[in-house]
Amino acid sequence: MALGNPIVEPRRDASAPSDAGRTKTYLLAFAVVWFLSIAYMAWQLERNWVPHDEGTLGLSAERVLQGQLPHRDFDDYTGGLTFVHALSFRIFGINCISMRLVLFSFFVPWVPAVFYIASRFSPALSGGVVTLVALVWSVPNYPAPMPSWYTLFFATWGVAALLRYLESGSRWWIFAAGLCGGLSMLAKVTGAYYIAGVLLFFVFREQCLAQDSASGQADNNARPGVYGALIASGLGIFVVLLYRMVHRLPGAGSLFFFVVPSAVLTGFLLVREFAGIPGSTARRMGGLLRMGVPFLSGVAVPWALFVLWYVRAGALHSLIGGLVALPERAMKFATQAPLSPFTAVAFAPFLLWVILASDSRGAARTIWAAVLAVVCALVLWGARTNSLMWGLGWCSLAAALPVLTGAVVVYLWFKRKSIDLRNQQQLMLLACVAALCSIVQFPFGTPGYFIYAAPLVILTAAAFFESIPRPPRLALASLAAFYVLFLLIDNVTPVRLGLMNAADATLRGIDLPRAGGLRVESAVAKTYEDTIRLVEGHAKGEFAYAVPDCPEIYFLGGLKSPSRHYFEYAEEDDSVPAALRTIERLKIKVVAINRDPLFSPMISQELESELEKLFPHSAETGKFTVRWKD
Repeated sequence: MALGNPIVEPRRDASAPSDAGRTKTYLLAFAVVWFLSIAYMAWQLERNWVPHDEGTLGLSAERVLQGQLPHRDFDDYTGGLTFVHALSFRIFGINCISMRLVLFSFFVPWVPAVFYIASRFSPALSGGVVTLVALVWSVPNYPAPMPSWYTLFFATWGVAALLRYLESGSRWWIFAAGLCGGLSMLAKVTGAYYIAGVLLFFVFREQCLAQDSASGQADNNARPGVYGALIASGLGIFVVLLYRMVHRLPGAGSLFFFVVPSAVLTGFLLVREFAGIPGSTARRMGGLLRMGVPFLSGVAVPWALFVLWYVRAGALHSLIGGLVALPERAMKFATQAPLSPFTAVAFAPFLLWVILASDSRGAARTIWAAVLAVVCALVLWGARTNSLMWGLGWCSLAAALPVLTGAVVVYLWFKRKSIDLRNQQQLMLLACVAALCSIVQFPFGTPGYFIYAAPLVILTAAAFFESIPRPPRLALASLAAFYVLFLLIDNVTPVRLGLMNAADATLRGIDLPRAGGLRVESAVAKTYEDTIRLVEGHAKGEFAYAVPDCPEIYFLGGLKSPSRHYFEYAEEDDSVPAALRTIERLKIKVVAINRDPLFSPMISQELESELEKLFPHSAETGKFTVRWKD
């Protein structure tokens, strides 16, 4: 997306004498960062997988090629991304790497958007460093073409468009941000979190505009009135709905990480509102609508086309049912509580020295930065072998969002008279979008899900530190270097994120055509090679029967699944007679039994006994048992 001079326009006065020199500096910094990012992503593109992720995405795209429709004929996320993957199969062939090439094609323009956002509040060198930190904590760690990556891409482009709107005043940029929201939701419904974050920001911007129209002087006698009551009601309903969605997960972590940041932001907006914002209800409502209408219109455009497609196919009810029913079923099985709220203190050993450096001058500032560098080095050294030290480094960022959001709110409240209004809005925009998009970790709060939101958290933290007068750049540089090296040293990332089985694992390509050269742990590669060859060799038809939770068997083997579902927990009828009827009806000759399913329970002993009778021959291939009959 064109962002109107996106790289070379720092936030300083464009008429300053040194503007040409700064432009060259920004261009050089961007060129270096972009090259490094593309090279690193290309190096990682074939690495790491979660087998059922690749299987689900690949099998869905192949079904579209066969003329099937998401939700009507098979389970899917939203469905938009599946059509893109199907197109990639037509162009590059049916294999895992084809879908990853699509991810790569989106990643390449995503990096400039990250740099553009960083350049709004940072000098060229700092903006480049922030971009590299965001990169290292994002896609290359798990370059599978998951829909959540696309929600991150579109949220980033949307934030960039809104930052451009704050500078140019053109509402076309609001419309572009809305398009990003609509397209994000076509990849996965969690794109709605970005939309909610932007709407939250619009409330803040309207307050700023109302104050600015009164020369920045709030009327102490002003009362919220009808507009204030409407805003308070809307914000209250938003927090209640968020709580009702999240509280079903056990423990306090889900509330702390997914509700508290949004509640802090809405509380801040309510305090501002009731502190006295000048302007009539009609005037203020008009100000909010002038932002909300073009944004929501942008959201609606891609969705109108998508829904029309389903209307023409007579499958609108299937689309609605799929978007509602599948997430509800997943909540019963595919859940994991996030980190404990106590892990938020992990940032303290790092932040302490940043605060001390910020409050110091001269040699003292350098000393505190040096102490921070030593702390970071000790954690890096310990993280290689000690899980506690690794957890300290990981949680110092992964658990920081609630505290970071609180810090942003406190800073904006107490420094509101000394910070430029546009800078306030830039910081609030990032905080709102980061807080809401981080809910992508719900309901499966494993460490790997944080990386889908990490770049937005990093950009918000960087914007916050840059907003401080005379930021301690040496200390912040030490912290940035730590977070880059933390996920690079010894390539520990795949291990810690649960994407590989052992720290000393050797990677090699899977010798299967549909793997496309995907490089995974050697033992895992052998398991799938042996399993797929057995299944292919004994299938004697289009179908196989692989349970539970192993769609990758169908996709890698080029076979059809007898079910519209990819995970057995979603089956409406999971009885033994239903399974046996399916096997008989489709004349299935081979079954694969997964002994280590991630979500669904193991098959019952009764079903296994029946399968032993029907398929007398068997072989063990890693975690699979393959059974067949002549």
